[in-house]
Amino acid sequence: MTTIDPYVSQVSWIKRDVTYDPRAQQTAIVVAVHFNDGTASEALLILDPDEQMSLWFQLDNVIDRRKAAGGPSEWHAHTR
Repeated sequence: MTTIDPYVSQVSWIKRDVTYDPRAQQTAIVVAVHFNDGTASEALLILDPDEQMSLWFQLDNVIDRRKAAGGPSEWHAHTR
């Protein structure tokens, strides 16, 4: 009988503070890695300066599209 190892089904942001290491010039974002077997594990998504700028640009575009589609135009504070 062959055993199939679990595979990653999605990665989601864990809403914690993002940290920045100025010496390494890296940003660390805590994420949850979800597997098809229902388990999950925490990991760090590490971004270098170019990746930080790319993510910022892409998120800014998505926020603009959300506003244009009639979504909320203001950010609302959420409790953790």
